[in-house]
Amino acid sequence: MEEISEALREELKIIAEACINDERILEIVTSISKMSELERDNFKSKITSYFMKRNSKEDMEAYKFYKLILENSNAHKVIELYSKIVNSK
Repeated sequence: MEEISEALREELKIIAEACINDERILEIVTSISKMSELERDNFKSKITSYFMKRNSKEDMEAYKFYKLILENSNAHKVIELYSKIVNSK
């Protein structure tokens, strides 16, 4: 895994652990990890537009999740962390 900040690593680890308990999150992360850069950019644009008009706490948390997962190769990093956690049990 490429070098990332400790804060980012911790956030990605939290998402990876959430994937264990919630299959929907795992499906989202897996789908995004399989997207091409162009597909991710298009999806990111749609997500931004969708959440632009929403401001509840839940919407803000969901937007933060998608924003983080869609950046760089974070979805791949979450899948790697998820695999390590699952394989260590």
